[in-house]
Amino acid sequence: MKERILRGEAEEKDSDKLNDTLPFLGNRRSFHYTINMTKNMKRTSLIVADLALLGTTAIWGGTFVVMKQLTVEMTPVKILFWRFLFATLCLFFFSYRQKWGENIFRAGGILGITLFGGYFFQTWGLVYTTPAHSAFITGLSAILVPFFAVLILKSKTNLFTFLGVGVALGGLTLLTLPTLPTQTISSNAWKGDFLTLLGAGSYALQIVFVEKFRENDALPLVTMEMATASVLSGCLGRFAPHNFTLTWQEFVPLLFLGVVATALTFTVQKLAQKHTSATHAGLIFITEPVFAALFSYFFWQERFSSLTLIGCCLIGTGICFSQIAPFTLEVQFPQPSDRIPTLLNKGDR
Repeated sequence: MKERILRGEAEEKDSDKLNDTLPFLGNRRSFHYTINMTKNMKRTSLIVADLALLGTTAIWGGTFVVMKQLTVEMTPVKILFWRFLFATLCLFFFSYRQKWGENIFRAGGILGITLFGGYFFQTWGLVYTTPAHSAFITGLSAILVPFFAVLILKSKTNLFTFLGVGVALGGLTLLTLPTLPTQTISSNAWKGDFLTLLGAGSYALQIVFVEKFRENDALPLVTMEMATASVLSGCLGRFAPHNFTLTWQEFVPLLFLGVVATALTFTVQKLAQKHTSATHAGLIFITEPVFAALFSYFFWQERFSSLTLIGCCLIGTGICFSQIAPFTLEVQFPQPSDRIPTLLNKGDR
């Protein structure tokens, strides 16, 4: 009888231990579930951000042909002034009720200066070069992003970046060579490519500063950015006589550039880069020259020599090399331990 009583007490203690353990195991399963759910949410957000940036890049790729056509009749300053003014008015309509802090004006001003520099040099360069050339040289901004990120964001660079720079410079050399052996390199072609390269540097700065200021509200930030670029365009136009009046034929493409290709796309960029890094965004922006070359081929009837194609491929390869290393490192999530802590008996608590 005594043994039965002792056995019963032992079974009761084991049952108490099991009842104490089950909630802990449930919490442990919940922790696993929470970690997996967090991973899935981050992965989904990254995919949506990537698709949004890819769509934005496709629109930007199509603007090279539109800008090239406009430079035939309009000056670069006039194009930029109306483009950024339309974008500012459109964005202000949606953002004026939101909170505008002091940091919005500072951050938007910096972004606006870099954005204006990129568009000004790129549009000026388009006067002398073709849409595809301009797009591939502009794509070099993805190579410059890691270097500017080291200086501004204190991030680290890698061997792949330097390898990418070397390959891309080789492609840039082939891209700027004359198409046929009997041709010579005109000063205008060199001028257009050099101006576009300056624009690529400004674009790289803009991408890095977007990551630096991504904690700010997207709509007020991009509104201030466009307003700054519009004011700079107007101020630059005061130094030389410019006719800022628009015809109906000029109004429609400029409205598209301002509302769709500027206001919409840069707002999407700000929102998407909240879920990804500047280097990751730079990798997606690699596709911009590809879209631009396709649009230029079908709508501008631009034809490419074998030397030009090799140069474009080398630039694309160099850009890819410069973006490889960041994707070899996976985001580390906290992992639960397989060890279960020893549970105290009720009498020991």
